Amino acid sequence: MAGASYSIKKNRIQRGWHPGWILEEDETLRTDPKQAVHLLYLRAIDGGEKEAFWGRLHMQAAGTENMVSYLYAAAFDEDSFYRNQKPVKIEDFLCDPNETHAVKRRFLKEAGFLKFVNQTDVLLYELQGRYLYLVLEVMGEGMYTVSRMQVDRQGDPFMQTFPEIYQEKNSFFHRYLSVFSSIYQDFQEKIEDLPKLLDLDTCPCSLLPVYASWLGLDVGENFLEEETLRTLVKEAFALGRIKGTKAALEQIAQILLKENVLVIERNVMSAYIQQEQLEQMNRLYGQSVHDVTILVHTPLTEVKKSQLLFLMEQFCPIRSRLHIVCLKKSSILDSYTYLDLNAQIPWQGKGSLDEARQMDGSICLI
Repeated sequence: MAGASYSIKKNRIQRGWHPGWILEEDETLRTDPKQAVHLLYLRAIDGGEKEAFWGRLHMQAAGTENMVSYLYAAAFDEDSFYRNQKPVKIEDFLCDPNETHAVKRRFLKEAGFLKFVNQTDVLLYELQGRYLYLVLEVMGEGMYTVSRMQVDRQGDPFMQTFPEIYQEKNSFFHRYLSVFSSIYQDFQEKIEDLPKLLDLDTCPCSLLPVYASWLGLDVGENFLEEETLRTLVKEAFALGRIKGTKAALEQIAQILLKENVLVIERNVMSAYIQQEQLEQMNRLYGQSVHDVTILVHTPLTEVKKSQLLFLMEQFCPIRSRLHIVCLKKSSILDSYTYLDLNAQIPWQGKGSLDEARQMDGSICLI
C-alpha cells in the first residue's frame, strides 16, 4: 500500500457529514450562503496496514479574504474509543449530526489532531496509523469552494533515489526534498489529465467551441447550453458528411429542440400544388424554389429560434432561405364522429364528476 493515493470525491463526501456546504455535480463543495457554519467531517480513510505512514494532502480551494479555513488530521491504528464505558467508532462520532461541534472540537484537541490554518497543501509525515481522519472547518462570510482533495501515501520519488541512510522520514532533508517532489507530482497529475482535455465528455466547456471550429462548425460564444453544445460537437463530423441535405437540418433540430420537425422544400412541392391553392401555399412555404420551411410542433422563444436558424444556415445549401413555422395545437376527430347542425367544437378543458352526479338532457358540457 506504499504507493496508494486516495481521492476525496462525491461518494466519500456523501458518506460523511457536511453541514453548511452544497455539493455540486462536478464534485465541488461550495459554502451555503444561508448557513453560518461550514463543516466537513469525513469517514476514516483506511491505509490497509497498521502503523501506516501518510504523505501529502492537497486540494484546490478558493475563498474571499475574510474567510478562514481550519484543517484537522489524525491517524490511529484503532478505529474506536471508549465513551461512557462503551466502545464508539470514531467516524460514527464525528459524522453524528446530533453531536455538537463544540464536543467534537474538544475531542479533536484531546486526540491530538494536527491543525492547519488556511493551508491547501500540507505534509502529514508526523502521522502514523492505519485510519486517517480529516475534518475541515471554514469560518467567515463569503464564498468558499473546495475541490480535488487528495491524500497520498506514495513516497517521495526524489527521496527514494538517495541511499537508505538519507531516507529518514520527517527529517529536514525529507521535508526539503518534498518541496520539489510536490512540484513533480503536480506536473505528473497534469500530464495524466491531458487525455481528459480531448474527451468531449470531460473537457472544459470553454474548449468545445475550439473543437467545433476544427470541424468547420461555428457555435458562437455562450450561445448554447452545455449539454446541447457537447452533443452538437460530438455529432459535428457526422453532420458535415450530410451537409446541404434535408437530413442535416432534421438532425440539428433533434439536437437543439429534442423533437422531430418537418422540413418542407418548396421546389419539391411545385408539381403537387393545385392552381387554386397556389396563393395560399406561397404565403406559407414561400414563392422561390430556394425556400425551405421548418415546421415545429411546439412554440419557440426568440432565443431558440435564433439558435436554430444560426446552426441550420451553416448546413443548408447556398441561396437557401429558411423559414420557421411553429404549429399550434389542434383537435382531431376520428372517422366515427358525426356533427349535427349548429354543432361547435370548443377548446378542450378538463373537468371531473363524482359517482353520485346525474345529468339529464338539458345539461351541456363545453
